[in-house]
Amino acid sequence: MLKLSKKIDYGLILLRELCVGDCISSAREIAARYRLPQSMAANILKKLTASGILISTRGAQGGYELARHPTEINLAEIVESLEGPFSLVDCVESDSCCQFVAVCPTHDPMQEVHRRFYEFMTRLNLAEIVGIPQTNFPIRINEDENAYLSG
Repeated sequence: MLKLSKKIDYGLILLRELCVGDCISSAREIAARYRLPQSMAANILKKLTASGILISTRGAQGGYELARHPTEINLAEIVESLEGPFSLVDCVESDSCCQFVAVCPTHDPMQEVHRRFYEFMTRLNLAEIVGIPQTNFPIRINEDENAYLSG
């Protein structure tokens, strides 16, 4: 069965909160609000920060915020940040993974399915995923933490 992992599901919940809640939120605040395991939320937020989707600020007023406008963050980027390279089947990454690849009747069609699915994920942005009008997000206009405009 093809489905998103719990890590991706929680990641989307965390990202949605950063889209609609306060511009900066801590892992503890968001985890408590949605009853998510705090250690897992913190781990997910760290991975999203390491991949450039979020910005982390230390200190009493610190927390996490989106690094870019939600229309500039796509599902493929989120999935790969949390789970690593995306592949529907093993032979997408390497033909040597299967002894039947040379005669496999589904190898080429599955490559195309993978390509189309990945392309779909790159076109689906965070604003669309969280179901909020794309003009209702705070936008960072410079490096000043307090300089935000409503989109």
